[in-house]
Amino acid sequence: MNHRLIVRKYARGLARAMGQEAEFQLCLEQIKALVDLMTSTPIIQSALTSAFVPARQKKKVVEEILKRAEVNPKVGRLLWLLVENEKISLLPEILEELPVVWAEERGIEICEVNSAVDLTEEEKAELQKTLEKKWQKPVRLNYQINREIIGGLVLKRGNIYYDVSVRGGLLKLKEMVSQR
Repeated sequence: MNHRLIVRKYARGLARAMGQEAEFQLCLEQIKALVDLMTSTPIIQSALTSAFVPARQKKKVVEEILKRAEVNPKVGRLLWLLVENEKISLLPEILEELPVVWAEERGIEICEVNSAVDLTEEEKAELQKTLEKKWQKPVRLNYQINREIIGGLVLKRGNIYYDVSVRGGLLKLKEMVSQR
């Protein structure tokens, strides 16, 4: 099975097992903490991912982590599955894929908003409200600052870009003038 499909399979399984947004956010934070623990502690990462460490030893390490971390039972089950199937090295990729899969499962549109400056809370709320009305579905907006934008916004929805920036407008104007 394709590597990417395996990652999505685990992420989708966890997303489907979770109930509400609050549980999703909690699980996401806990998985991030586990990934941080693995990457910041080479001995733990090695103990969990090395082919030379027996499965029973890996299970003891996971058991100890779960005992000390007090994670959501669904996150604990994911860890057990990953260790049992020798896929624990996929945890960082699952963490990355989980928000996307969660949104897909809930019918939430994810968009990236790039702007020259930080938007106010009122501007963010208005943008979200407008997009939810236009697309007739819940929208999750991820904001980034892009100093190359002169003013306005660049919105990315999947593979589609909506450029309502000053720079984008100037480029369109330049294109129109050069065609005449």
